[in-house]
Amino acid sequence: MEVSVEWILETILGKTGSIIFTGPNGVGKTLLSIQAAEAALSKNRKTVYALTTMSPQNFLELAKSIGAEFDNHLDEGRLVLVDCHTRGEHTYPAKYSISPEASLLEIRQTFLEAADYSSNYFLVIDDLSTLLAYIPSENAFKFYQAVASDVRRNGGTCVAIIVPDILEQKLTNLLYSLSDGVVEMMMEEMGGNLRRFLRIRFLRGVRHPTEWSEYVIGLHGIELLP
Repeated sequence: MEVSVEWILETILGKTGSIIFTGPNGVGKTLLSIQAAEAALSKNRKTVYALTTMSPQNFLELAKSIGAEFDNHLDEGRLVLVDCHTRGEHTYPAKYSISPEASLLEIRQTFLEAADYSSNYFLVIDDLSTLLAYIPSENAFKFYQAVASDVRRNGGTCVAIIVPDILEQKLTNLLYSLSDGVVEMMMEEMGGNLRRFLRIRFLRGVRHPTEWSEYVIGLHGIELLP
């Protein structure tokens, strides 16, 4: 069974629940999430993108670098940015700006308001590990559990990015257990070259291969090699 990025994204967007993209910094998790947001918007799904590691402007520049143009979607309200990065200062074009020191309940409520409590919305948390880095594990687990429950109740899909080295292994495993799927990404130096690989660790209810597939970052983002 051959897998493409398009198949992965289509399958993820066809699920109700939460999916984790995991891997080290610089591997391309945000690019894959941008591609997922593009795919969701092409289906006219309300899309909420929460930013914890970059400003909205930097996000839009990164999106444009792989040909993703979000300006019209922002203007028409189909895409809503939630800025959890710039410490509560309003930063255009983010519709919501929330301090990283805000309570988890406030952040969760902001996600719901940004989605306008609509059904079948698509939420990206980029990234979850930064948001939870200094939160006690029990509280972090309950927050993700609540967000995942909100998404399921509204028939939506959530993609949460994590960097495993930031979180305790026990918490990472707990987050996996709450999720409906995990996509792993990694980098390895081979013959003096840095090569990137991706695999589906699991997708509940979906038949899929589990071996690693090599990919490159091309003009339109993540592209699996044949």
